[in-house]
Amino acid sequence: MRDTTAYKNNDIALSEVIGFVLIIALIVIIASLYLTYGVPAQGREAEILHMNDIKDQFVSYKLSLDSLFNNNKVGTSVSNSFTPGTPGGYSQGMMSFIPILSPVASSGVVAINDRTNDEVLTITSQSLIVDPNLSDTKNLPASVPTPVNNTPRNLYCNLTIPAATDLTSANYGMEVNGNSWRATVNLTPQMTFYQWYKSVIPPAGSGSNVCTGGTPDLNQNGTALNVYTGTQSSTVYACLVPINAQKYANSAITLSVIKGSTTTLDDTVVFTNITAGRTYAVDLMDNAYGLNSAMSYPDTITLKNSYSKNSGSITGSGNVTYGYRETTYIMPPLKLGSLEYRAQNNYWIPQTYYYQMGGVFLAQYDGNITWKLPPEISVANDTANANIAVVNINALAFDSSSQGMIGGNSPVQIRTSLNRVSQLPYAPVSPGSGNTKWIRIAVNTTDTQSRIMWQNYFNYLVKTNGIPNAAGGYIGNESYMLINGADPGLTSYDLNVIAWNASYSPTVQGVGGIVQ
Repeated sequence: MRDTTAYKNNDIALSEVIGFVLIIALIVIIASLYLTYGVPAQGREAEILHMNDIKDQFVSYKLSLDSLFNNNKVGTSVSNSFTPGTPGGYSQGMMSFIPILSPVASSGVVAINDRTNDEVLTITSQSLIVDPNLSDTKNLPASVPTPVNNTPRNLYCNLTIPAATDLTSANYGMEVNGNSWRATVNLTPQMTFYQWYKSVIPPAGSGSNVCTGGTPDLNQNGTALNVYTGTQSSTVYACLVPINAQKYANSAITLSVIKGSTTTLDDTVVFTNITAGRTYAVDLMDNAYGLNSAMSYPDTITLKNSYSKNSGSITGSGNVTYGYRETTYIMPPLKLGSLEYRAQNNYWIPQTYYYQMGGVFLAQYDGNITWKLPPEISVANDTANANIAVVNINALAFDSSSQGMIGGNSPVQIRTSLNRVSQLPYAPVSPGSGNTKWIRIAVNTTDTQSRIMWQNYFNYLVKTNGIPNAAGGYIGNESYMLINGADPGLTSYDLNVIAWNASYSPTVQGVGGIVQ
């Protein structure tokens, strides 16, 4: 007979082995599902959050550079930190202590002036351009209100002193009035006043009452002194009479300024030791006098004599000087440069953020480039005059000699200095006035997607702001925006261009990673 008990024990052992194998298989299935779906999801989440952090870091970088530029902090540096890679998944599973069950940390590259080396900004326009060699002077007739529509380079008050006698006796002043300010230019002899005593010997027989009995009129302003000047053989009395006297020292030209109802300068000496035969010019536009902040244009200026007492042959006049002329202005081509971060994501689409000309841009693996923050070019209609368009350009560039690159996932620090700030030579004009007939702004780049992005941005500017006779386009590698203004005949100054140029020098430093 067969031993059924032995068979029964063997069956029990077999079921335990099968159960253990099934448990192992279940664990493998769960681990495989976690590796297939859970770990990539964690890695994707971590990399999305990291790219959002990168965007915020680029926004912070832009604000830091704008602060240097807006405050004209030439020579000052700012430091900004970037995190090129993820240290690991932000969402950790319960088994993430096992390395294979955690997302692989991503890395990135931070580069300066490495994205392209040929993105160039050009500006061409028909404009009133400041020219230090040009003196376009217009006289201010006395007592006649004269409109001044644009900011002059100089506003002169001229005093002409022909004769030396004018310096010892003349008092002359001229006043210049604006809409909200007044300036007075005075010429006053500088005299020294003193007192002395003159000896007077009265007629014989006056006795000791010579100083109280009809003293001669000698501009006496005090009590005369009776002085005994006799000898042993005779007695003689005399008077010492106090006399007021003055002596010419020199003349000075002084300036007083009232802004609104506040006196900011009160008889401040501008010229001293004045000599005859010259014309002295006081420039009210000099920054030392502080009138620029009180002037707004259009203004009406009236020049007149404030007083003239014994003025002799002194004459006064005034004139304004505009230091600009119309010309075809071409700004030298400006290499823009960039600060770029290239992500090497393992679970999320590859992305690249970069800063250029005050804008923050995003480039993706499909080649599309969009702006997260726009570059420093804007156009808008003047709210005070619908026929004037205001064009603001801040041509912000990186020094082409600044180069650097760091790769890895360790923190990176970018230190950036402002080298220089200068205003492009467009004539300053008042609101409601223009300095340009037409302007063309262009960016040349061999990067096709970058060219398309600039073209889209230029089209966006002219369409959303309703700028008349304006269009964006491209020719070859160059995207451009052409604005002709409200006057299609290009005969009027209906554009007000305000343009600045600044240069930065960034350097990159990091801990670990690849440095070039």
